[in-house]
Amino acid sequence: MIHFRYHLLTIAAIFLALGVGILLGGTAGQSWLAGTQQEFLLSMEQKYDKALKSNSELKQQINQLIVEVEQNNNEVLHLMTTRYADDLHGQSVAVWRAEGVKLGKVERLFDTIGITMQTVTDQPPKAGMPLLIFGRQKPEWLGMLPDESKWVHIETVPNSPSQQWKLLENVQLLIKETRWEHEKS
Repeated sequence: MIHFRYHLLTIAAIFLALGVGILLGGTAGQSWLAGTQQEFLLSMEQKYDKALKSNSELKQQINQLIVEVEQNNNEVLHLMTTRYADDLHGQSVAVWRAEGVKLGKVERLFDTIGITMQTVTDQPPKAGMPLLIFGRQKPEWLGMLPDESKWVHIETVPNSPSQQWKLLENVQLLIKETRWEHEKS
């Protein structure tokens, strides 16, 4: 038979051990947890600093690439000017554009080469003048043009140098065809 004192001492020893464990765990474990948190925060700060530095470097590279692209576009514009200046300088084209279509880059390109743009809206251009139609829709009066009229429909305004180069090729061909038709008659 186990004596009552033995049970009482066992229960007291359990509570004493539990109290000592809580006391030691609270003081020793706290510093370990704080140290781990501190290391984690330092690691995250280092990664954040690396990300900021990388972001800054990428922004600088992007800005440098933008400058290079602008320089290349200017060089291509110069090449287009020298390539088409002899054939197109002093020429005139009629231009119709759909509502809301902006021709900023095309106007600058034509101005640089020396092509005169005559805007037409409600009336067709005078006979023998090449016509450029910008936009998805076409003017209502297009069907009233004579069969020998020369025109080109451009759905989207050319923004890239390669698209602008193709536009100039089309304009050059259009002007040549208009001249041939004019010389035939």
